[in-house]
Amino acid sequence: MAGVASCGMTKPEMLPIAEWEKGVDDVRSGDPLWTVQAYRMSVYAIACHTFDRVRSPAMTKAPALDQLTRALGSVAANIAEGYSRSSIADRVRFYGYALGSTREAIAWYDTLAMELGETVAHRQRILVQIRRLLLTTVRNARPTTSTRSMNDIGRRSADSDS
Repeated sequence: MAGVASCGMTKPEMLPIAEWEKGVDDVRSGDPLWTVQAYRMSVYAIACHTFDRVRSPAMTKAPALDQLTRALGSVAANIAEGYSRSSIADRVRFYGYALGSTREAIAWYDTLAMELGETVAHRQRILVQIRRLLLTTVRNARPTTSTRSMNDIGRRSADSDS
């Protein structure tokens, strides 16, 4: 299985992203979109999800599986579509959709704790990194305005990413 490390008699594990990226084909890595870190990470998140589904038969029975699969696919698809748009407004809109799907995927992973155990935290950390990248991208692309959004309300903690 591509992207998998095996350590002797132990169960195979998904490669860390840096190692996984080395095995990505030229069709994907040759596209300028591949330079977008959030996109690369979202494709890696899909690869991890595919690995989890193959490794854990209990995943196939999980009610949240279809929703999670769609949310993860939507993250990568919306980043790709936004990247391809010429207007800033269109780009921001699609990156916003990707951000929403990222948050949705984080929530769906919560429902898979029984099937995936400690793997859930690792998968969510990847998505949190994608969320931070998208928040920064959207924030930097939007024109400055005096209107308040939901993430302007209330106090943020030091480790907040919104």
